[in-house]
Amino acid sequence: MSGLFSNLNISRKAATWLAFGATGVATGAVWASGFASISPTSNAAAESPAMAKTAPGNSTSALNGKAAPVDALVFDWDGRWGKVTTPKVMFKVDLTGPEYAGTKEYNVAVLLSKTSVLTGWATLQLEFERVQEAASGTCDAADFDGATNTRVLNVDDQDAAVYWNNLPGNAVHCIGVDTSTGDDHTGTFLRSAQDSEPTGHPLFIATVDRAA
Repeated sequence: MSGLFSNLNISRKAATWLAFGATGVATGAVWASGFASISPTSNAAAESPAMAKTAPGNSTSALNGKAAPVDALVFDWDGRWGKVTTPKVMFKVDLTGPEYAGTKEYNVAVLLSKTSVLTGWATLQLEFERVQEAASGTCDAADFDGATNTRVLNVDDQDAAVYWNNLPGNAVHCIGVDTSTGDDHTGTFLRSAQDSEPTGHPLFIATVDRAA
């Protein structure tokens, strides 16, 4: 009898759960889950490329072209002595314009180059002058008097040079050499190593840069 009642109890519980499930389906209170699966594959990893950037342009200076050659210096010879019979404006540094206002200052230099071709010289020394003109002014060799802002360039090594510093802007600076007998040991002194004139001459380079 006990087994019969036990089976009856199980049947009643099952019936109760079935009835509950039917009610849940009807009211939407019971959910069922479904699954699907798939396995991925991998290609070789690619390195992230570098970001492409615009190539920079060449740097330019606002002073480019402001120093310009004018006339070449000419030496005359009497035996071993050289002289300058005609004054020459060798360089013109034109700082005309509002961008080179008088409140700005500049450095100007004359540098020595091509010393390897200096053949036949015993002594080469030049006294340079700098004459300042107004903005848009004209350089005139007649303005050289042998005493205006002079600098002596003694060619005794490869780095020889002369400098004028803290010059005003909105002006024209004329650099050159006055007449000379060529035997002034404190100024222009020109001496050949033999009775003929020297066969090689240096190259002079003018530069200008912003000082303040």
